[in-house]
Amino acid sequence: MLLIGCSNHIEPARVEIITMLPEPWLITACNKPKIIGRTPAQTIAEDLPRLKNALSNCAKQVDDYLQWYEKQKLKTKNN
Repeated sequence: MLLIGCSNHIEPARVEIITMLPEPWLITACNKPKIIGRTPAQTIAEDLPRLKNALSNCAKQVDDYLQWYEKQKLKTKNN
């Protein structure tokens, strides 16, 4: 028994994936909390923790993005 699909030779198609990456400088600006303390003690007690938290979150976003960007570049090179 002959199968029609097996009688013709079909060349495999080559698929190429092109990944377009945004430039690292396109990262959005981070949250910059306003300093609302009226005295040095109030600023240290209330504003400083909020500023430190905002800076940590911003740095984490940048680090995560740059790690992702490097992985995408490596994937692109290997293809």
